[in-house]
Amino acid sequence: MKKLKKLLSVFLAVLIVGCFCTSLAGQAVSFTPNFEINSAACVLINTDTGNILYEKNADEQYMPGSLVQIMETALILEKCNDLKMQLTCDSELVKRYQATDYPDDLRYADIYDGDVLTVEDLLYALMLTSSCEAAVILANQFGNGSVAGFVDLMNAKAKEIGCTQTNFTNVTGIYDTSQQTTARDMTKITQYALSVSKFLNFASAISYAPETPNPERHKMDEWIWTHSNAMMQENSAYYLEGTKGIKTANLNQQGRNIICQGTKDGNTFLVVLLAAPFTDSEGVLKYYHMTDARDLLKWAFTHFNYQTILSDSTELGQITVKNGDGVDYVLVRPAKSFMSLWYDGADINSIVQEIKLDDNVSAPVQQGEKLGTVTLKFSGQELTTIDLISTTSVELSQKKYYLALAKHFPHTEWMTRAVFLSAILCAVYLVLCIYAHVLYTQKPKTVEPVHLKPKASAVKKEAEKTKKKAK
Repeated sequence: MKKLKKLLSVFLAVLIVGCFCTSLAGQAVSFTPNFEINSAACVLINTDTGNILYEKNADEQYMPGSLVQIMETALILEKCNDLKMQLTCDSELVKRYQATDYPDDLRYADIYDGDVLTVEDLLYALMLTSSCEAAVILANQFGNGSVAGFVDLMNAKAKEIGCTQTNFTNVTGIYDTSQQTTARDMTKITQYALSVSKFLNFASAISYAPETPNPERHKMDEWIWTHSNAMMQENSAYYLEGTKGIKTANLNQQGRNIICQGTKDGNTFLVVLLAAPFTDSEGVLKYYHMTDARDLLKWAFTHFNYQTILSDSTELGQITVKNGDGVDYVLVRPAKSFMSLWYDGADINSIVQEIKLDDNVSAPVQQGEKLGTVTLKFSGQELTTIDLISTTSVELSQKKYYLALAKHFPHTEWMTRAVFLSAILCAVYLVLCIYAHVLYTQKPKTVEPVHLKPKASAVKKEAEKTKKKAK
C-alpha cells in the first residue's frame, strides 16, 4: 500500500509539472507596470492560470545564489519518507564546502559539529536562513554520500521540468560563474517545488525553532531561525499582507535575488527577481529586490481582475450555406467564453479578432458544428484561439441538391474521368480498325486450280469400261 501511494504521488507530481511546463510554453499577453523595476531580470506570473503578466530579461542568465536550495528542498521532500529522521552535523564535511574566495556569500544557522537535527529541522534552516551547513548535510545524505551526486540529481530534475538555461554546480549557492539560471527557469523550478507536498510549509514559515534538543551546545529558547524575506514581517518597512516569502539570495559580485508568492482575493501571484543592485547611484545601501517584489505584487493585487474578453453568445460572422432548405446562411459564435486576468490599464476594445470562416459550406449543417476559428490578439501577442460553431441547424433541400448536382456534374471529377476513358476507348477502337484494314489490304488473292484435259486413249478406255458394265 505504501509503494502504491508513493507511485501515485510521483505520478501526480509529474502531471502537475507537465501542466506547469505547458502553461509557460504558451504565454499569454504581458503588460508593463508604470514604475521602475531595478532588478536586472524579472517574471511576474499568476499561478492559477499560468499567465505571465510581466517579464524583463526573463531569458538572460544570472547566478541563482542560494535560490538553488528551492530545488534541493523539493527533491529531498520527494525522496525522504521520514522527516523526523535524525542527522548529525559533520563539521569536516561542511568545511570542505566553506573554502571559498567569497566567504561573505555563505549563510549560517549556527549548526556545529555533533549537533543532531531532524531532516525537518534542517529543511527549515535551509529555506529560512540559506544555511550552508544544512545544505551540505542534506545533500550528502540524500545524494548517497555524495554532494556532487546530489547536484547531478538537481540538474536532471531541472532538465526534466523544461529548464533550458540552468546549470547547478553546488548546493550552498556560493559564487560560481558556471552555476547559471534565468528568471524563466527559476519560475519553472519554483512552480515544480510548490507542487511537492509540504514545500510551502517550509517556504512560507516566518520563523522556526529546532525541536531536537541540543542543550549542551545551544540555549534552545534562543535558537530560532527567521525567514530572510522581511516582506512577511509586520514591523518591517517592506511588509505586504498576503506575502509568502519563499527564498532570498545575495551574491556580492552580482546582487540580490528573491522569489516570493502573494495572494489576494483568491488570486495567487509568483514574483521572481534576479540581480538587484546593492546600492543606488550614490552608493547608499538599498534592498531593491524587496521593493521590486512588493511593488509588483501590489500592482498585481490592485490592477488585475478576471474579465470576460469574449462571450460565447457573441455572433461573429455569417456563412453562406449551399442547398439549404429555406435558409441559405448560418451565423457562427465562439464555442466557449474566454475569460482572462486582465490589466485595468489596457483597453479590452483594443483586442484584435482574427476570424477565419470555412468556405464551400453545404447543407446539412448541425447546430454546434465547427465552421471556423477566431484568434484574439493584443499588441501583437496572441491570447487564445477558439473554435467558431453554428448557432442553428440547416436542413438539406433534396430539390436544390439534385439540381446542383446535375449542374455541377459536367465539372466533376467523375465527368472528367468518363471523358478521359471514352477518349482512350475511341483511340483504341480507331487503332484496331486501322490495323484490320491494313491486314485486309495486304492479304494475297486466291488462285483457281488448273484442270488438265485427259488424253484420248484414256478417254476411250474409260468408255469401253462403261459399256462392259452396262452389258
